[in-house]
Amino acid sequence: MKHHINLYGAEFRPRRLWASLPQMALVWGGVLVLLLGATLFYGWQQQGLDRELAGMRAQLDVQRGEARRLDAELARHLANADLQRQLADKRDELGAKQALMQQLGHLSLQKSQGYAGVMADLARLRDPRLSLQRIEISDGRINLAGVAERSQDVPAWVNRFKQTPSLAGKQFGELTLSRDKEGQLAFQLSGIARETP
Repeated sequence: MKHHINLYGAEFRPRRLWASLPQMALVWGGVLVLLLGATLFYGWQQQGLDRELAGMRAQLDVQRGEARRLDAELARHLANADLQRQLADKRDELGAKQALMQQLGHLSLQKSQGYAGVMADLARLRDPRLSLQRIEISDGRINLAGVAERSQDVPAWVNRFKQTPSLAGKQFGELTLSRDKEGQLAFQLSGIARETP
């Protein structure tokens, strides 16, 4: 029987050196390549930003020049005192006309609302025995003219005015009845401007 003796044990084997010169050179080379790549990339980005900045500065210079030109034109226009006075006069005139238009608009609205209320109330009080042919409204005074079948129909119709908001309290100073050429009974009511409370 043979016995083997191993004189070359694990402690005698060469150990692997992790920081050997070739490995360190390779690591440093990789780091240098990465740094060089990052430097080139950031340099390329910086060039793009520099180009954009130069373009913006050029635009800013152009706009500053335009602003100076417009300021000079404005100073020339503002220097004319006669034009300034005319402008102030026109603005005052425009303001006065706008105020007048506003007042006229309010007055027109009030008048149209007054007429609308009277016309609506007259329509509500329609009577088949009466036919209105003319309506005049002026300063709270109402004049009415038309045709009726009988003479007593007109006072009965006027008596119903107190049922309406716009005609209640209106007074009439004169009632005229006459026959026209066709034989119809024509009436005319002349109002007085005063309203009873």
